[in-house]
Amino acid sequence: MVLSSSVPASLQVPSDFNRYADITDHEILQRLDRWKHATVPTLQNLQSHFHSEQASSLTLKQQADIVSATLVFNGEDVWVNPAAQTVAHDILDGFCEPSVPLVIQILEHNVKPLFRYNPHPSLNLQTGRKLARPAGGPMASQDFYDDQAWKTHPGASNIVLWCVENIPSTAYEELWHLVIPPIMALLDDYEPGYKLKGVKILTVMLERVPGSVLKRTGVDSLLSASLGRSLTQLQSPETSRLLPAAISASLSLILLVTPVGSVDRFDQLCGLLGDGIIGTIWPYSSDRLEALLASIEALPPLVKILGVGCARYLKVLVAQLVHPLSPRAFDKTSVALQISSLRALSAVIDACPERIPQWKGTILNSIARCWVGIMDANLDHPSEQLKRELRNVCQRLSAVCPTVLQDEYPLFIAADAAIFEELFET
Repeated sequence: MVLSSSVPASLQVPSDFNRYADITDHEILQRLDRWKHATVPTLQNLQSHFHSEQASSLTLKQQADIVSATLVFNGEDVWVNPAAQTVAHDILDGFCEPSVPLVIQILEHNVKPLFRYNPHPSLNLQTGRKLARPAGGPMASQDFYDDQAWKTHPGASNIVLWCVENIPSTAYEELWHLVIPPIMALLDDYEPGYKLKGVKILTVMLERVPGSVLKRTGVDSLLSASLGRSLTQLQSPETSRLLPAAISASLSLILLVTPVGSVDRFDQLCGLLGDGIIGTIWPYSSDRLEALLASIEALPPLVKILGVGCARYLKVLVAQLVHPLSPRAFDKTSVALQISSLRALSAVIDACPERIPQWKGTILNSIARCWVGIMDANLDHPSEQLKRELRNVCQRLSAVCPTVLQDEYPLFIAADAAIFEELFET
């Protein structure tokens, strides 16, 4: 049995899936559902044909077409039938160690045509380098969002991700002009869902790409600016995933392209904390709990790396992190925020031990109020983790400020031993 030179056209995902959550027309939903179920036998047929052949007997184009068509079912997307995903995994297992020529074939002939009609205004598409000035003038960014042909191919990001996962570090130089344009198209899209896909791909790339390539092509600054714009997405269903992913990717990027102990690294880390989290997210998230929670959850790794450099932000950090500890209704969301705030507060205490003593009163006041609130509310399971984090902060505080063991802690215990002994136990 000879495998066809092309995979079934019916495996191309209908573009209507891009707006699936907003579709109310019952006929369209039924049509999409029928297509979704029909992909299973189609993939099974492709699977049987593939297994009947030796992979080495297939041309590079045949291999690329099979991988590209199958990858769109390699995820949790709305168009993926679980049975289709199982078959897709089996087919892709046959390409678990793809050659560089296969990755090039996919990027050149299966990915590039999807994105060629929306060139990023700040990229030279022939080299993957940053342009000195945006191509197309001041309105180039607006043109970038017009007629986005790649969005008519749902699942295109899955193909890009697979390629990035399988590019050796030594091959990025050769493939740079093929890899960066689709990643930047996703990162700089106006829809948060595509931004999130772009950040996930970038995170994988940053684990492999040499920092010298990023610096030499100028793309490091483009990526940094794009990730910074992701931090403004405070009101979308993707916010809770996008913010921590973008902060983590920004941190990885900074560590990759800046020398250890350099002024440049310190300035960029301060920019991420000061301008990014404190300046962009926190002022506008008082009524956007998911955004606030996501940013605080991402804080400890950044604080740990910045170390004593956090001291310049100590006033706002302490104020923000103790604020959720005030007595309030202990619903699940606020408990999650309290736990994350305490973990971040522990990281801040460890990072700035010399400066913490002047804040011990503020920290202890909030810790004690939160503890009393737990005891008064008589909470059970959710409070146990919260209680552990409160005790952990007290232990960290006593480690950097030993005087609290003789001065402040005994005063609390003397006031009400039944309540406070457990909080300050060592």
